[in-house]
Amino acid sequence: MKAVLLHGARRIEVGDVEDPRPPSGWALVRSELVGICGTDKAFYLGRYRLFKTPLIPGHEVVGRVAEGPEDLVNVRVSCEINFPCWLCEYCRSGLYTHCPSKKTLGIDFDGGMASYFIAPVEALHIFRGSPERGIFVEPLAAILRALSIRPPKPGYRVAVIGTGNIAWLAVQVFKKLYSFSVDVIARENSSKADEFRGIADSIIYRGEVKENQYNYIFEASGDPGALNLAIRIARPMGTIYLKSTPGSSSDIAMTPAVVKELQIIGSRCGTFREFREAIRILEAGLIETRIEKIYDIEDAAEAFEKSLEPCIFKVAIKP
Repeated sequence: MKAVLLHGARRIEVGDVEDPRPPSGWALVRSELVGICGTDKAFYLGRYRLFKTPLIPGHEVVGRVAEGPEDLVNVRVSCEINFPCWLCEYCRSGLYTHCPSKKTLGIDFDGGMASYFIAPVEALHIFRGSPERGIFVEPLAAILRALSIRPPKPGYRVAVIGTGNIAWLAVQVFKKLYSFSVDVIARENSSKADEFRGIADSIIYRGEVKENQYNYIFEASGDPGALNLAIRIARPMGTIYLKSTPGSSSDIAMTPAVVKELQIIGSRCGTFREFREAIRILEAGLIETRIEKIYDIEDAAEAFEKSLEPCIFKVAIKP
């Protein structure tokens, strides 16, 4: 089968590899469409070290089951990205996305940027929408996961820091599902900030935002220093949802976070519950998604370079 093979920083090739063989309880899925996400770009740029070489990246994937349970064969599915052991203390206490023995699709286990990928049957969710909508199940589930850890209360002010795809989805979740007023906090040179007009209530540039303004802040900029901005603009007793994983460290001003008695909520991937809710939202058309360009798998290197352009929300690859 054809596969995108990532060997290191900006070292991508498309080659022929053996089809993966699913063990008992797993399924073989034919990839239909795969989104390039922030983690994929971090691997591609060398900001994250590769856990295996070469790696087939891609966990924002939708496909059809080629081999597996009879009732799933040829059914379109979205896939959770954590494949746990189900035997350890974490798994048995419901924290299966934190299983120390887990494999993670497109991270340390070959992902969806290939003709086929394999996954445990319990990780697959039926998706009745288009592939162009299906690749947003995973990132939307990750956003819903953050809000499930500390559900926001109505009537408060919300800021979303960032102007990328996660910010685009998060603004709509707060606006359309929770009915909040939402401001987008953008870099002064952001080429995507204007795209949020009509989606967010206001676009405010970082140098213009005032201190102590927001009860809830969703940080999705990819900037390792943005937590300091979030701390500065948070109101006392506020909540910061920390979604960026930039792969590098930054000096954090802890004192104002303590003085303000802030809660900083780190979150990662969606669980079974968030995947189900993300699918419901996307199938019902409750939020808008956007893909700038879809590339054939042979043009994967060009697709990754395109995904790095500042004006781009989402690029996808069609295996």
